[in-house]
Amino acid sequence: MAHFTAPEGYSPRSYQEDAITAWMQHQGQGILNMATGTGKTLTSLFAAERLADLQDGRLGLIVIAPYQHLVDQWVKEIAQFGVTPFRAYQSRTTWEDDVAGAITEFKHGARDILAIVTTQDTFGSDHFQSLIGRLPGHETLLIGDEVHHLGAPHLRSKLPEHIRARLGLSATPERWYDDEGTNALENYFANGIVYEYGLQEAIANGYLCEYYYVPHIINLTEEEAESYLAISRAIGQRLAQNNRDDVGPGDLEMDEHLEQLLFKRARLIGTAYEKLTTLRSLVTRSLPLEHALVYCGDGRVERENPLGDDDEPEVIRQLNAVTELLGNELELSVHQFTYEEGQSTRERLLQEFEDGELDALVAIRCLDEGVDVPATRTAFMLASSTNPRQFVQRRGRILRTHASKDYAIIHDFIVAPPAEVRESEGNSEFSIERNLVRRELQRVSTFADGAKNHPDATLSNIPTTPGSIRDLKKDFNLLDM
Repeated sequence: MAHFTAPEGYSPRSYQEDAITAWMQHQGQGILNMATGTGKTLTSLFAAERLADLQDGRLGLIVIAPYQHLVDQWVKEIAQFGVTPFRAYQSRTTWEDDVAGAITEFKHGARDILAIVTTQDTFGSDHFQSLIGRLPGHETLLIGDEVHHLGAPHLRSKLPEHIRARLGLSATPERWYDDEGTNALENYFANGIVYEYGLQEAIANGYLCEYYYVPHIINLTEEEAESYLAISRAIGQRLAQNNRDDVGPGDLEMDEHLEQLLFKRARLIGTAYEKLTTLRSLVTRSLPLEHALVYCGDGRVERENPLGDDDEPEVIRQLNAVTELLGNELELSVHQFTYEEGQSTRERLLQEFEDGELDALVAIRCLDEGVDVPATRTAFMLASSTNPRQFVQRRGRILRTHASKDYAIIHDFIVAPPAEVRESEGNSEFSIERNLVRRELQRVSTFADGAKNHPDATLSNIPTTPGSIRDLKKDFNLLDM
């Protein structure tokens, strides 16, 4: 019979032990809110080991992860505890019969340990729901990795009520602009958050590395400013038609036309041309550059046409423009890291990055959750959403400790609205832009609070673009942030 046991030499860190104790004291139900990089996966597996011991060695384990590559990571981690889990994703013909047979064996005592790791999509399917409905709930533990995802309506309605032990994991458990989904998760996990271990505490205790945070103000070109102003006026008019004065990300009352306008403005901000020139300047001054991540926007930028000055500007994806800038112009070893690369390719790229064969990885969203890149020394955030989940997860990726680094540097690119907007205080457009700037500055504030160079958020040997965060706050009456 298999036993769910940690490998020799493995033991929880002190804060992980505290997390397990808190969860057990809440009858094996609750959410662990732990900073990215502090070992939530291992903490949960130590908790599973503890539960198996209390159940005379018997344990049914269901792990729900957002993506396939996270399922694969969980399978590797669980295998270290002496158990070979079933992977349940993609075509059910590859796993359904085996899982069904194993559940029957577990239910009738022919198997003491059963571990199934699945994606959220498969978890929500009728076939998977039918299978786990047969599990003895009093001997089963459900672990929700990146548990905030499970608060979505189509997933929270599928969370099995008969399973007794429940453990949610996330560095950002609250669902952004979705109180109903957050409340549903807190109710399902019965006690909500039962333990918290924050970033600053993890840095102070040496479990995450220190970092410098350097914000750069990015100004729009004349053409970009004209487009920006036109879009903003259209947004203002649409809001006025709907008798509203603002709209936030995730707003469910947004009409389709307004949503398209906001998306168009976000694309423009994400791919502002000056971001490329600023990146070129920063990287040139930092050469030789090693172990760098560049987060791009999913949009297009204009650049000079290589065929000649008289030709129209060439329009290419920002992802490709950055890759060519770093690889061709600055002669760095660089590769894109996106969902277009297969899993085996991504694993190879991560290993080459770790070994120093690649100087930089250029990504859009593929490095946001669950991918370990501890060797990262420098990150350039050309584009970020105002969703705290995204930027908190990204920061955690960068701050993992590694033998080759003592600290990390995060360069953040913040687009300043055109001067015409700043000079229009008192009208509806100014109010809309002020709320947009406020959301951007919330990210700046979060990053600066934990930084080694707080409150200045500058480095003496690193140039910044004209303007400052204080000027931006002053222009939009946000000095209280």
